[in-house]
Amino acid sequence: MTQRSSTFLPWLITGLSVLAMCALGYWQLERMVYKQQRLASIAQKSANESLSLNEALSQQDPRDVAVVFEGVPNALNMLMLDNQIHNGQVGFDILAPVKTNLGWILVNYGWVKAPNLSRSLPSVELDSGLQRFTGVITRPEKNPLVQETNTAQFSYPALIQEINVEMLSKQFGHGLSTYVIQLTTEDPAFIREYQPVVMPPEKHLGYAVQWFGLAIAAAAIGGFAISKKGRSNA
Repeated sequence: MTQRSSTFLPWLITGLSVLAMCALGYWQLERMVYKQQRLASIAQKSANESLSLNEALSQQDPRDVAVVFEGVPNALNMLMLDNQIHNGQVGFDILAPVKTNLGWILVNYGWVKAPNLSRSLPSVELDSGLQRFTGVITRPEKNPLVQETNTAQFSYPALIQEINVEMLSKQFGHGLSTYVIQLTTEDPAFIREYQPVVMPPEKHLGYAVQWFGLAIAAAAIGGFAISKKGRSNA
């Protein structure tokens, strides 16, 4: 094997590693810009007065818009979103479909603490009468790591791993809006802390700097090691 061929593979591995780390760094920068734009949009929308559900959903991007509306909850079809953390404690987000003048929409009532660590569900009661709701519009994001496996034996209150509107619509028997209302008024039965952006832009910038730093280090260490090995074989 010639010296050139013996160093090709190490250079290839080093080059691909550096490219991968740079790609991750650029991805973090893109996330930083997205979060900055999202925060600016949230600040602008939060400065406006609350809208009706019809006015809010008619906007091009109704996310984070404050709304006030009336509706009748279907308390029998309660959903409990699993693995929700608040101040280091495991719990559930409680959701239920609410019938409005625009049809059915999921409402997130807030977080409740898990009763224990044995996977038992908390006891929650929801009023099924006509109510006035105040909250903000959110849109659930699909988690590619989650696959619902309990659809064949779906019973209420239902424990879910993600808010899959399409699947829930089929189970519920009525079409649901693709948006979810996160309630924001105080309620002693729930903890309501609307946090649309969990990771701030500054953190993404820090991760980007780390990835670019690792890329530089990998290029320097790999290049030095390969060059040293080449000289020793000369």
